[in-house]
Amino acid sequence: MYLFWKKTTLGGLLVSQEGICEFVNSYFEKPFRCTQATLSAADGTLFLVVAAPKSLEPDRMSGLESRLREDLSRMGFSVRVSWVEINGKPTGSNEDLVLFFKQPFVWAVAFALFTLLLKEGLSALIWSLFWGGAFFAAVMFLRSEKGSELIKKLRSMAGR
Repeated sequence: MYLFWKKTTLGGLLVSQEGICEFVNSYFEKPFRCTQATLSAADGTLFLVVAAPKSLEPDRMSGLESRLREDLSRMGFSVRVSWVEINGKPTGSNEDLVLFFKQPFVWAVAFALFTLLLKEGLSALIWSLFWGGAFFAAVMFLRSEKGSELIKKLRSMAGR
């Protein structure tokens, strides 16, 4: 997304929100991450949201913030930084969920369940979900440590 910054005699200046976040991220090592950048066209203020670990020391925060302010002020921005705490991932991160729902297999299963509901009714859907859940639990058990021991025992009994 492009953010309106200022209007000059040559026209409006737009800056890339993703570009600003990438630039700001170049100042930080992991797990720090700029998650959002917005611009106020009225006074040229750049608002940054930076995700940081809970155990961040205030001195380190102020040092990083002053470096950012100094370098971005050379470009004409007035900078305000908001720090948010993270526990492994930034708050509100739905990347895993989005990736899950982008998979065609998920949509195929959802459509199959919907079709089953329309064609055969609620009873058939519930039984299908029950047997699917039972099969899933059995597979997860067989993939576990105890399940692999059971498979080894059955193979030895079969002479393999």
